[in-house]
Amino acid sequence: MSESEIPLTGGADSNVVRIGDTVRRRGRAWSSAVLNLLRHIEHQGFEGAPRAYGFDDQGRECLTYIEGEVGLGKGFIPDQYGRFDVRLPDYVWSDRALVHLGKLLRSYHDAAASFLWNDRNWRIEPREPVETICHNDLSPWNTVFQAGLPVAFIDWDAAAPGPRSWDLGFIAWRWVPFWRDGKCEAHGLPKGVREKARRFQLFLDAYGIEPDIEIMRAAIERVRQMQEHMRNLAASGSPWEMELERRGVLNEGALEIAWMEEHARELVQRFSASS
Repeated sequence: MSESEIPLTGGADSNVVRIGDTVRRRGRAWSSAVLNLLRHIEHQGFEGAPRAYGFDDQGRECLTYIEGEVGLGKGFIPDQYGRFDVRLPDYVWSDRALVHLGKLLRSYHDAAASFLWNDRNWRIEPREPVETICHNDLSPWNTVFQAGLPVAFIDWDAAAPGPRSWDLGFIAWRWVPFWRDGKCEAHGLPKGVREKARRFQLFLDAYGIEPDIEIMRAAIERVRQMQEHMRNLAASGSPWEMELERRGVLNEGALEIAWMEEHARELVQRFSASS
């Protein structure tokens, strides 16, 4: 008797199901590059990603299922009709989680740096300077937690060659987080540049990198690109992005870009002065 397929929620881009100890998802043009990447980092000793088994008899990617929780939201923050996005689990915001995240990302980037990336089909165009293979979407909901700490990354569709700062900047924006005070207050998070600089310090120390304005530039550009992508999806009729636009979440994202532009050098200077 064949095992039943259990739909997995949280993925807006493809139908994902669990079958026993495996996850299956529809194959795409870039699936072979991603599966080969996952095999490579496994051989390099990185344990924070699914293992790649290849394709099943329906042409779906076949990966191992990783036990744990993902940092999914529990509903829109009620303030201003949901303008401040969904509420994430409290464990996402702990200092310990941020430190583990920095170490996990460094381990992944180092493992992926030796992957031969040329002549492969990637969903996203490689970005110079190529230093590793960026995950490109390291949000809490693409991270598996165990006992409140991040242990693995999932949803590798957007992986592509690029600079380490491309992932570092995106994570700093999403996890520190680089939000204006009104949104932090609505989420029950501490406000102010000093607190954000402190958590930025924790993250980069755990990763093992010195402060660099380039990380802030990467964060700003990465978020700007993501905002443009989401607005295009909303314009094309994608229900989730249309809901975010209706509530004002996408407008809030534009304000976050402006906040980062205003405070980028201050964050790096504070960060340097405290080391």
